[in-house]
Amino acid sequence: MRHRLLAPLALAFAAATSFAASAAEPLLLVTAPAALQTAERSGAGFARWFDTAAPAANGGIAANEALARSPAWRAISGPLGDSLAGIQRRDRQAGVGIARYPHRLFDVRWLASADAFFELVGVANRMDRRPFQDGACGETRLVYRLAYRSAAMQSRLPMTVNVELRGDAPDADGGCAATARLWQPPQSATKDEALGRWLVSADGPLAPKRLAHARISQVTTNLQSVRWPSAVRPDLGGHAEYMLRAFSWNAGTKRYDVRPLENTPDVAKLKASAPLRKELLQWLRQPDNLRALDEATLRIPDRFLATEAVSVAPRGLERLANRPFEQVFQPGEWQAVPGSRTLRSPQALLRRLDDLSCMGCHQSRAVAGFHLLGVDRRGASRTFTNGNALAVPHSPHVQDELARRGAYVAASLSTARPDPFRPLAEPLEASAAAEPATVGSRCEPTRITPSTNPWLDRAEKLPRISCEGAASVCEKTSVGFPGGMCSGPCDPKDANGTCGGIAILSDFNSCLAAKKPFGECLARHTRPGNLRSCSAQQPCRDDYICAQAEGQPEGRGACIPPYFLFQMRVDGHS
Repeated sequence: MRHRLLAPLALAFAAATSFAASAAEPLLLVTAPAALQTAERSGAGFARWFDTAAPAANGGIAANEALARSPAWRAISGPLGDSLAGIQRRDRQAGVGIARYPHRLFDVRWLASADAFFELVGVANRMDRRPFQDGACGETRLVYRLAYRSAAMQSRLPMTVNVELRGDAPDADGGCAATARLWQPPQSATKDEALGRWLVSADGPLAPKRLAHARISQVTTNLQSVRWPSAVRPDLGGHAEYMLRAFSWNAGTKRYDVRPLENTPDVAKLKASAPLRKELLQWLRQPDNLRALDEATLRIPDRFLATEAVSVAPRGLERLANRPFEQVFQPGEWQAVPGSRTLRSPQALLRRLDDLSCMGCHQSRAVAGFHLLGVDRRGASRTFTNGNALAVPHSPHVQDELARRGAYVAASLSTARPDPFRPLAEPLEASAAAEPATVGSRCEPTRITPSTNPWLDRAEKLPRISCEGAASVCEKTSVGFPGGMCSGPCDPKDANGTCGGIAILSDFNSCLAAKKPFGECLARHTRPGNLRSCSAQQPCRDDYICAQAEGQPEGRGACIPPYFLFQMRVDGHS
């Protein structure tokens, strides 16, 4: 039952993810393309953060070629490029393209391309982040995603940039009721273009004064740096790495400086320095810090933190690379904390620490390393393409989080200091009871033997599970289905299934390597199959993504491995 929202409060606030149902319900997450594109045209476009003009004729969007002339943008793209170059130096099998390299690298040229741009895919009300922002009522977050349009094809790419802005100052009584009311649109501005105009109006949460550079808390980036296909890692069904960085605005130089990642330890530095490791251990053991850890409001000092981190997929927290604190500390160094909600054993305490780290967060009930990817809507999204579209724009974790965030915002209307507690994104729990092996279920279970070097992680095969149904088949891990996936012929009578296209990977990848248009490769090299139906309320299992499927209404789709969706992989675009 982990993936189910808490009703009825959560359902009421989940309805506000695209627009508020009434003026009494503050917005939590805006993802509607029409509203976001209107906000971009009115000043909320990506270019504003880099003092770059965005042509009005282009919908407020500046090409990355124009951004590349900005010293502020180069202060971000430069370090990203350096890190990508470092990957290629360390791994001679890594490079851009399908034909030449088994380890497919992110093409840094997208960050300065005339065909590429960043588009606004989400605006988030994060009042619940108040404990992390001294003197402010939480944060407003603007999430931008990399995309491109060329003569040959168009698609989004697996990279997001998150601009985190400090909220307004607290009210005279120390509460944040005024900020909560700030997120309540009038009845006349609850959807589409009207909502977008209200967001950036003088009374809206994206008013010009609230988009000032002085409000920037940090800018964070998340990109798929390299992907190994299942042919290279057949035991895992593939392997992907996601580079995580953070930057702060320097008003003096008018550029961005590299900054430490929140609550993400520098594993190498701590392992190399016994005194520093001991200092962190002692700091974490202090009662006030344990209380903050239990609440998920801990703020670890910068001297212990990394400036770059890498999360890996698939298999989430089973991979040691996604558990940095477990690499630094042993369970025997900790004790259960009586009366706590999440620290009831040494193992649980380490899990909570990892839950607060960047890699732990991005690989906990996420969508291939991301939590918000944007709505794909025909006629509305700039790069919509059949066969390359998400049915759900956010992760299962975000879907559940909306209930907690909604409760926090609602409490802020009448309470000066609401309870900031956040449950674990992925609790430490005993193995779930075996479920029937119906469509979409795991059929090739494995046990991960993790290593601090994720390249050396291994998946040990466990007894195979027979899929239910006489015509059912187990789609294999070795061809890109992590853990195997029960499927079979399309069956309109299957209440849990929907008919979808399954890529014939070798032929599909060869088609892309030959630089054929994506649509042509999709049409020629897929086969129909029965896939598990999905929606925001019925998410796919871990390591699968809810993609649009023919004949399904908006918001419903079919579960497939994420890298079967062109926009979720770095390779094949260049």
